Parts: sequence; structure tokens; C-alpha cells
Amino acid sequence: MKKSLKIISFIFVLLMVLATGVSASTPYSTYTYSILGETLSSPHAYVPDVMINSASLRLDVFLSQPSDIEADKDGNLYITDKGNNRIVVTDKYYKVKYIISDFVNEHGVDDSMNSPASTFVVNKGDCTAENGDELAGLYVCDTFNSRLLVFDLETGEYIRTIAKPESELFGADSRYSPISCVVDKYGSIYVVSQDTTEGIIVMTSRGEFINFIGAPKVTVSALDALKKLISPGAAETLTFIPTTYISLDIDTGAGIDQGGELIYGTIIFNSDDHASQEAQLVSKSSDYSPVRLLNAKGSDIMNRNGFFAPSGEVAVMSGATKTASNKDVYTDVSNVADVTSGPNGVWSIIDSARSKIYTYDHDGNLLYAFGDKGTQLGNVQNASAITYQGTNIVVLDGKSNSFTVYRRTEYGDLLDQAIYYQNQRDFDTAVDYWREVLTRNNNFDTAYVAIGKAYYRSGEYEKAIEYYKNAYDTENYATAFKEVRKEKMEKMFLWLILGIVVVLFLVVKLFKYAGKVNKRAQHKTGRRTFWEEIMYGFHLMFHPFDGYWDLKHEKRGSVRASIVFIAITILAFFYQSIGTGYYSDPLGSTYSGFFSQITSILIPLFLWIISNWCFTTLFDGEGSFKDIFIATSYALFPVPALVIISTILTNVFVGSETQICTMLISIAYIWMGLLIVVGMQVTHDYSMGKNILTILATIAGMVIIMFIALLFTTLIQKMVALVSTIISELSYR
Repeated sequence: MKKSLKIISFIFVLLMVLATGVSASTPYSTYTYSILGETLSSPHAYVPDVMINSASLRLDVFLSQPSDIEADKDGNLYITDKGNNRIVVTDKYYKVKYIISDFVNEHGVDDSMNSPASTFVVNKGDCTAENGDELAGLYVCDTFNSRLLVFDLETGEYIRTIAKPESELFGADSRYSPISCVVDKYGSIYVVSQDTTEGIIVMTSRGEFINFIGAPKVTVSALDALKKLISPGAAETLTFIPTTYISLDIDTGAGIDQGGELIYGTIIFNSDDHASQEAQLVSKSSDYSPVRLLNAKGSDIMNRNGFFAPSGEVAVMSGATKTASNKDVYTDVSNVADVTSGPNGVWSIIDSARSKIYTYDHDGNLLYAFGDKGTQLGNVQNASAITYQGTNIVVLDGKSNSFTVYRRTEYGDLLDQAIYYQNQRDFDTAVDYWREVLTRNNNFDTAYVAIGKAYYRSGEYEKAIEYYKNAYDTENYATAFKEVRKEKMEKMFLWLILGIVVVLFLVVKLFKYAGKVNKRAQHKTGRRTFWEEIMYGFHLMFHPFDGYWDLKHEKRGSVRASIVFIAITILAFFYQSIGTGYYSDPLGSTYSGFFSQITSILIPLFLWIISNWCFTTLFDGEGSFKDIFIATSYALFPVPALVIISTILTNVFVGSETQICTMLISIAYIWMGLLIVVGMQVTHDYSMGKNILTILATIAGMVIIMFIALLFTTLIQKMVALVSTIISELSYR
């Protein structure tokens, strides 16, 4: 028995060591992003398996400037060896099957390629022309010969040439240099020409021109934009900078009903557009997206439902200064060089500037990002092309003339199964896999959202809400919350109506009572009671001119009542910081301590009072420091009620309904501002013009006081530091 335990322990330790070794041998991190744009560590979905170069392939002539790599359904790889004008074909074990170089064309003439840019594989049975002809083959973009070539997948024998399309729209003088192409299941051919800015060229299987689709946005250089701003008449001389597609791929979309094949296209933008590219990460606009999913009409229908648009790196800094320590660190937007479609609607892009791979699901959620520049196994010096070889990912390194094969891990398998069953609408099974994913990666927000959606479909809305909250998914949270709210309102409808009636009744009674108290106090001689001073706020906020006159000349207010108003305002804002609903503040950013609320209200309040007193003393103002304090404090009266009501409503309203809460806060600030303006005018007996001038001077004075206070604080700190240093020096001597 003891011997068996020792053997089991040894095997366990060995497995742990092997697992640690695999992790340690992976020279990059795998991560996703939070809603705040912070990187979240993730288990490796892919780990490097092997790096293949010319020596591994046993090539007599080594690869030179390889520009593309594709795989067929059997795992064979097709490497576009651009520098050697050939296509190198390997089997799934990375042994060379044949090389396409020189060939005899349909005219019986010896022929060859000239700087081929890419290939596209059409497997047998995937595509048939209208006349029934089989269109399977290897389609090669023979760039400098301005044509497409088709070769047999099995033997590499030449089949046919697809020449430059002829059309009035295309133009006889237009330069045709195909750099990427795909063929859909209906036989239509989509071609990207590097000198064609009208969009993607669409042809029939025979090479007849159909139209252009998906024309990218044409931009203007920053210098010309400035010229246009200065001189609108210069618009005719503007230099337009075309943006062009650089690579295409067919969306396999396995298990997803799309109503026809879709095409992924990557676009390269000029440096003037990088700021717009960075902005679209959050706005998710397709105008400056480097990746698009086009339908047959050329419309971009890509789902961008993740926290950020699927455009590669999120943590970017446009124009960041490169210091000596980070001069080799690329911090700008991703340079998306290629896109490839994988199993179950998953797709990946490569960032050639960072040599990283970013993988997304069909909704645009980032599943994982991994990779880095370098020479270790798993790192790539210059990622130039990417493809799926079954479950493997293959990345071509255009600098080292090699390609790296990444194999999927157990974690990657779990993700794949979860996505597969979700696409098949087997949500119960999908949830089980998503739970398994979370046991390995509790930072994975997509899993939380997927489980939340499963609960939502089954009518368990409160459980769905909890999972949406874990992922900070406010959009789906709002949808589920409305269902919960609907159920509760149906159960408590009568009580809700009764509660609203009671609240309205009490509010009306309160205002009537305040009116009676204020009317009685108006004719009262001598000092008013504390309660009458409090109730006077109801009169003043609706009758500011008369109210502030009586406040000053008939002593209807007091310092003690002012202190109460300030205290109530502090409590109202403190309640707002702790009581705001999840939808309005999913990250809890409004929370602050009670002391912070005190300082955030008292500091600007007394800055205003001190500054106003200083300037009005110079400008013959009739109000004393006490008068200004009381007038300003009474102006706060409507704020607490509206802040509290708004905060309560944030726990009830979601989506566009929260605009009502924002409107109430805006009304509170505007109301307070108007009361302060009227209060200062009446208190100091100013004209409106002089009052506005004094208010502007007061605001400027607040800034000056803060600057002096900051300067004084800094000076004191330096003096204390100096004294501490002197004392330390003396103690050592």
C-alpha cells in the first residue's frame, strides 16, 4: 500500500513539474481586458509547439520574404515564397509535398510568377460555378503579373489564369495588382488590388467584373485639413489619402446562421488617422475599424459587443514619446496585418507591430491575446500572416523566414466547446463548459455574460443580473433588470400606486404647512424661532427676490439654520455616493467617505464666501460676511431633495431612463446657481450688470486663493523638509 502511494505521489510530482515546465517555456503572457481597459491575466489558450524554417523543410533554396500562409481542410500548408516567386506546399506534418514555381500556361508557353503576394484555398466540394464546374484549387495572387493563377491542390499543376477584369467602372488605365483574394461558395471572387482605392473588386468565377464593395473611408491629411479650416476655398486642392484593404478571408461561421457567406477584410490606415482609430476602440464605429465583416452588398455587419471594438491592442497611447528605456516598445494602435477565420465563428488577427495574436468570438468579445516579439520559440520577429490549421494556429514570420505552430491547450478546448454549444443553441451544455472555464479563469468576463444570457433565456432574471454584474455588462443588466422590475411591479402594483399617492399627499401637506408657518412668521415681531427659520427656505426658493430681501432686512434666516442646510446637503451627497444604483455606477466610482463629502462641499462654499466678501468690500457691497454666508447657505435648500430623489431613482431606472436622474441633478445645480445670483444681487444691492461682474471676479478670486494656498502648503512642506534635514545632519555630528 505504501509503495503504491509513493508511486502515485511520484507521478503527481512529475506531472506538476512537467506542467510547470510547459508554462515556463511559454515566452509570452495571455490576457484579456476589463471594462476599464486593464489587462486581466488568463491561462494560455495556445502554447508554441514547433517553429519551422527552411532547414526544417529541407529546402535547397531557402524561403525569402514569405508573405502569406494558408491551410486546407486536410492540414496541408501553402506558403507564398514571395522573394523566390514560388509556392511551397507541405503536408500536415510539415514535410514538403511539392513546390509551384515554373509552369506551362494554357497557351503552352513556359510561365512563372512575379512577386506573388498571397494564396487562397478552395477545397473540393466547397464551391461550384453556375455551369456546374468544380472551382476547387489554389488561387494565387500573382501581383506584378496582374493576374490570378489557379493550381490543382493535389498535384500543384496549372489549371487556369484569371486576368485583369475589364469594365468601364474599373477603367482601362487602372493598375491591377492583386494582393489578396477569396472565393465564396457561389463562385464569386473577391480581390484586393494594392493600387485600387474604390474597394474590393468582385468578379465572377470566369473573371468578369461585377462591382466594387466595401469602399473604405477616404481621409484628408492633417495639413490639408488645417488649410481647409483656414481657407474653405482651398478644398479643391486637398490631397486625399486613400485607405485600402490589405487582406481578406472568408468567415467560416460554423454553426451560425448568417444568411450567406461573409468576408473579413483588414484595412491599413495612414498615421493621420491613428487618433480616430484609437477613439473607435471605445465608440466602436466602423469608419476607422481596421477589421470589417462585409456582406454581399459590402456593408460592415461586424458585431462589436465587447467592452472594446475588436481592433487589437486596447492599451494604446498615440504619439507616445519613446525614451531610451522604451524606444523599442510600440505603444500606438495595432497594425493589423492579416485576419483568419477559425472554428465555431472564432476569428483572429495579428498585430505586426507587436507580433501578437488577438482572437474574438462572433460577437466581438476578446477571448484571448497572446504572443510577443523575440527569437524564442513562441515569439515572432515580424508576424506577417496567420491561418488556422485545424485547431492549431500558424503564424508566418516574414523577418526570420519561418512559421510557428501553436497548439490549443485544455483551456482553449474548453472555450471552443463552450462556444460550439452556444452557437448550436444548446445553452444548458454551454453553461456547463462556461463554468469550467471560470474555474480556470475567474477574470473571463465573456463566460459571465454567456451564463447570464442562459439564465435570462430560462427566465431566471435575478441570477442573470448577478452574472452580468460580475462582467460589468450594463447593457444586458438593464435588459434583465427591466424584467425583474416588471415582475415586482405586477405583484406590488396596488401598493406602488398607494405609495405614490401617499408621498404626493405628504409633499402637498408639507408645502401647505410651510406656507402657513411662513405667513405667520411674516407678521411676527421680534426674533423668529429656529423652526420658522428652517421653513423659510420653502418660501425663498420659489420667491428669491422677496425672499432674499426679507432674509437680510427682516432677519428671517440665521447662521444656525444655514449650518443645518449645509449639513443636510453633505448628508444628501454622501447618500448619493453610497446609494447610487448599479447601472448608473457599475464600478462604484461615485463612492467617497463622509469626510471627503464634508471637504468637497465646505471648501468650495467657503472659498466662494471669502472671495465674494473680499471683492464686494472693494466694490461697495452692502452685505457682511455673515450675510453672504447665510444667503449662500439658503441657496443650497433645493439641492438635497433633488439629489436624494435622483439617487433613489437610479435604483429604479436603467438605460435611457437614467437621463431623468441626470436632469434632476442638473435642475438642482441650475436652481442653486440662480438663487446665488439673486441672493448676491439683493444682499449687496447691486444692479444686474454689476452683480454679474462681481460674480465673475469672485470665481477668479477663488482660483487665486487656491493657488496661494497650494503655494503656501508647498513652501511649508519644503521648510519642514529643510528643518528635518538640518536636524538630521546635526544629530550625526
